[in-house]
Amino acid sequence: RAAGEHAMDRTVDPAHFRVGINIGSTEDGVLSTKLLTTMNEVMSRTLNLARLGIVGAPMIIQCFYIHSVDFTVWVSRVFAIYAILGLIMFACVPEQLYNGMGLGAFRWAFEWVYPEIQMSNGSLVDAVEKSPPPLLRGLKVGELSGARAKLRWQGTSRYLCVGADGWAFTGSENYAATLLLQHVFVKDKRVPDTYTFRIMDPALEWHQGWLSFQGINHLRFGGWLGAYRDSRKACPYKVIQDSSCPSGACKLLCASTVVPSPTSRSCTGFYIAEQLSGGHAYLGHAPDRDAAYLEFVVV
Repeated sequence: RAAGEHAMDRTVDPAHFRVGINIGSTEDGVLSTKLLTTMNEVMSRTLNLARLGIVGAPMIIQCFYIHSVDFTVWVSRVFAIYAILGLIMFACVPEQLYNGMGLGAFRWAFEWVYPEIQMSNGSLVDAVEKSPPPLLRGLKVGELSGARAKLRWQGTSRYLCVGADGWAFTGSENYAATLLLQHVFVKDKRVPDTYTFRIMDPALEWHQGWLSFQGINHLRFGGWLGAYRDSRKACPYKVIQDSSCPSGACKLLCASTVVPSPTSRSCTGFYIAEQLSGGHAYLGHAPDRDAAYLEFVVV
């Protein structure tokens, strides 16, 4: 498949779709942040009020009869109502009970009746794989800053290399580029699991260069991964470990925030992948279905 024809086109990915609302432009970052914060607070308080309503409704209803019966009888009725409601919800809608009421402290009880929860990340509905294994000598995805490593294609002996012309390609370990991972900060806040990659290999011509991409032109050609001297061109990549990744592997998602020129497109939202162009293999960017599975090899 020629990379210039379809690789950088989102519309060719049958699994890709977009859903959401427009809450502001990139120029209104402060306003958008305030709006998101307000929405988050409103939704959290609404959920808490709904929980209080569910818990307090039986108590309020029983208060109308508190003077018509003995106090012991009234308390026993209240406990009986809660017990019956709890058992019905536990048997019929356990996922809503567990997630909606925030019963993480009673996970052991749900695991005893519903063993599948042991393989889920806090949910009884969407079972996922266990936590992904560490990538670098006990370090997790969010702890890779400062590490020096080589990128290897999972299950192969091919590594990320940088040629004399600055373009990235796959080759043997002898020519692999050593990369220094550095956390990305925006407004003095660290972006989770997102790093820039700096070439730290004196043997290479592009020593102390930064990995980034070439813009995609109006013919949908480009997006190649390469090395750049200017640190301002360094492209941040988010390390992704999801259920599609083999054990110990990850994917690199382009997270550039640079606004492209009117004649080009950014690679933001695409993954590093090996592609063919003109009979030669290059490293470019592609949708999730074609993303490369990578491993960090400590040097």
